[in-house]
Amino acid sequence: MNNKIHKLIIAFFVVFILISTQDITAQTIELNGFTGIILGGKARLYDGDFRINDSQNYGGKISVGLSSSIFAEVSYMRTSTEGRFYPYYAGSPGDLVPFSGNYLQVGGLQQMNYGRVAPFITIGAGVTWWSPESSQYGSKTQFSATFGGGLKLWLTDFLGIRLQGSMLMPMVLNGFGFGCGIGTGGSGCGSTVYTRITPFQGEFSGGIIIKFSPKK
Repeated sequence: MNNKIHKLIIAFFVVFILISTQDITAQTIELNGFTGIILGGKARLYDGDFRINDSQNYGGKISVGLSSSIFAEVSYMRTSTEGRFYPYYAGSPGDLVPFSGNYLQVGGLQQMNYGRVAPFITIGAGVTWWSPESSQYGSKTQFSATFGGGLKLWLTDFLGIRLQGSMLMPMVLNGFGFGCGIGTGGSGCGSTVYTRITPFQGEFSGGIIIKFSPKK
């Protein structure tokens, strides 16, 4: 991870801390670890599509209550997957490229409280970075946004299950150098290509949620 990403992560946590420390002794804090599935997406490149496979995702969230129904939230999600380039015209599909996708988001959650059941919606913004396993391809960092909704099911006053589905929306994808072409020596892959159309993806996840409430 480069210095730019480190600085962005620090900036997001500083913003979150400033929001959440208005009166920490009077606020509810929720911790959530999750895993699930992230659906494959497609990036439309100049001379073909780069298609990303479905994969498992996992991560964590920290939520700080600003009221009984509004929370400030920071989340991190990671997935390890593969993708392949498919040319529009002549040429064979490229090799599978293993890479990881990482989402760091800061945002808000609005929920409706019905006893031990709490439906909610979320919105967030932050950064996404893509890290191919091969040194042949470079990493890429970009602005991203997320929107989702779900359900909290409280088993006790402090332990529950959080189920969520989200739309992941990176704003720009300038490529890892994925691409294929045809020359006098035959077809080949590796040409640099660029795009501004992003691989929108959906994710569905669930996990345990732990609540720390202020003493009454």
